[in-house]
Formats: sequence, structure tokens, C-alpha cells
Amino acid sequence: MLTSTETPLLEMQAQLWKARAQAKQKWLERMLIEPATTPQQAARRTAWIKRALTLVKRGQAEIRYRSALMDAYTDHLNALEMTLMSAAEPADKRHAKS
Repeated sequence: MLTSTETPLLEMQAQLWKARAQAKQKWLERMLIEPATTPQQAARRTAWIKRALTLVKRGQAEIRYRSALMDAYTDHLNALEMTLMSAAEPADKRHAKS
């Protein structure tokens, strides 16, 4: 569980990542608007776009993989929490009777 100091930090980091992403998107859009002036420049641009698209797809796959691992770990932690909470209940009731 996140502490009260971690929550604002997480929100600030998320906003920073969003701002960086928006800046990169704007840069990419500006770059792609400008037409290639020579056939060589057009070829380099096409090759760059293909490489960049491959990197984006690889990044998306990595995020999906890590997300699936985090989901599995979250499920594991939830199961541990439930087990520990149920084990704590009888102990609490025993101490209340004393």
C-alpha cells in the first residue's frame, strides 16, 4: 500500500512522464510534417520510421510482459494478505476472551 508521501510522488512522476510523452509526440509530429527534400533523405526517413516503429512495438510488448508479471505478483500478494488476515482473526478473538 502506498504511504501518504508516496502518493504525491507517484502522481508527480506520472505527470512528468505524460509531459515528456507529449513533448516527444509534438517533436515527432513537427518532424514528420516537413517533407523530404531529396530521394536519399526520403529513404533515410523511411528507414528511420521503420526502426522507430519496431522500437515502439518492442516497448509495448515489454510493458505488456511486465504488466502481466505485476498482475500475477499482485494476485499472489492479495492471496497472502487474505491468508494472514484470516489467521489473525482467531488470534484476535482468543486474546479478546482472556
